[in-house]
Amino acid sequence: MAQRYKTVVERIDQLSFNVKAFRLRLQEPPAMAFTPGQFIIAHVPKNGQVVKRAYSIASPPQDEGVIELCLQIVEGGAASTYFNNLTAGSTVTLDGPHGKFTLPEPLTDDPVFLAMGTGVAPFRSMLRDLLRRGVRRELWLLLGVRFEHAILYHQEFQQLAREHANFHYVPTVSRPTSPQAWPGEVGHVQDSFKRHITDYTQKRMYVCGFLQIVKDVVKDLTALGVPKEQVHYEEW
Repeated sequence: MAQRYKTVVERIDQLSFNVKAFRLRLQEPPAMAFTPGQFIIAHVPKNGQVVKRAYSIASPPQDEGVIELCLQIVEGGAASTYFNNLTAGSTVTLDGPHGKFTLPEPLTDDPVFLAMGTGVAPFRSMLRDLLRRGVRRELWLLLGVRFEHAILYHQEFQQLAREHANFHYVPTVSRPTSPQAWPGEVGHVQDSFKRHITDYTQKRMYVCGFLQIVKDVVKDLTALGVPKEQVHYEEW
């Protein structure tokens, strides 16, 4: 059952031009037991009332006493305005954990994560958990963004790929500002999927991002012949 938490902002990082990461220290109570892939609901004050917004937990459960959120700042949005005005030491009320977009235990197939933008948040939690636990399945992260300066956690994922031979990280940019600015893969996550994932046996696909994009990706995966029962998705 979900519980209410009082948290304090410990750190705020600018991940891209319109995305921030918030590291929240749990205070009352001081710990949250959750499964990677779950989300919390933030209580956002607005005009004397409270509006609620759901955000995936971006940190692994091994980071005891803290959770991290990854938010796109949308101009004029109630939650965006609230979070954008927070500073270190600000308090945030939330409840959780919620959701069933989680991995099976034990992991019997290779997970292929297809993320668009801030949809990478639950997969960051999953990946850091799996790698810390020494899970030896082949792990794939296909991350799609529009512009090269919008890639989230890029250096972190590159470092994890260097440290773990079973982790394969493929960022893809659909609208690079120039070939010089982005020498990597160009296109969408579906294009990366076709290039890198040719054998669907012993694999499960997990998709996360904004609703219409998720629907398009799932449709394309099905058209490629990926069995529907091997595709799981979270839509925002």
